[in-house]
Amino acid sequence: MKRSCCPKCHYPNTTCVCKYVSSPIANNTKVIVLQHPSEVTVAKNTVRLLTLQLSNIDVFIGEDAADFESARQLIENSDSALLYPNEQAVSVQQLSCQSKKIDTLVVIDGTWKKAHKILATNPWLMKLPSVTFAKLPHNQYRIRKAEQENSLSSLEAVALFLNEYEHKDQQPLLNLLNGMIAEQTKFMPEHVKTRYE
Repeated sequence: MKRSCCPKCHYPNTTCVCKYVSSPIANNTKVIVLQHPSEVTVAKNTVRLLTLQLSNIDVFIGEDAADFESARQLIENSDSALLYPNEQAVSVQQLSCQSKKIDTLVVIDGTWKKAHKILATNPWLMKLPSVTFAKLPHNQYRIRKAEQENSLSSLEAVALFLNEYEHKDQQPLLNLLNGMIAEQTKFMPEHVKTRYE
């Protein structure tokens, strides 16, 4: 039997996160998420949380160039940057100092392996300027194992970017993330729950 879901947050009613959602964050920089299909049904995926809290976000699901054609048109008609830590990436602080500002942030949502695959099948993404962080905070996304040390969830990365680039308060997003974690772990036995604390 299929679990009934909240019509607003689309989580099962038993783990609804609506009480953690605050007033929408009016982000000036449009966030475009290229989400791998395998992430869509993951209960702990954080892009769903971003769509609940940000006022300026679009999510495109796919893997190859055909899947992202409409996203590509949007991105190529804007001043965009790819949030990705490659060798050419500049820090958000450096980006902030540039006279030409970006209006669109492109985020790839998936495991590192799947993110690499999206990049490989969409070489146009590598033509975008890349942006990264000079210093990463401690990962708060403790219910999903990070593949690499110092990795951030998509929500944490976008929150940090908006904080550093637009000086937006990232706490509402982090509160929502922690609320989702609380809901996902509340039915766990105490000895299991302690692994995530």
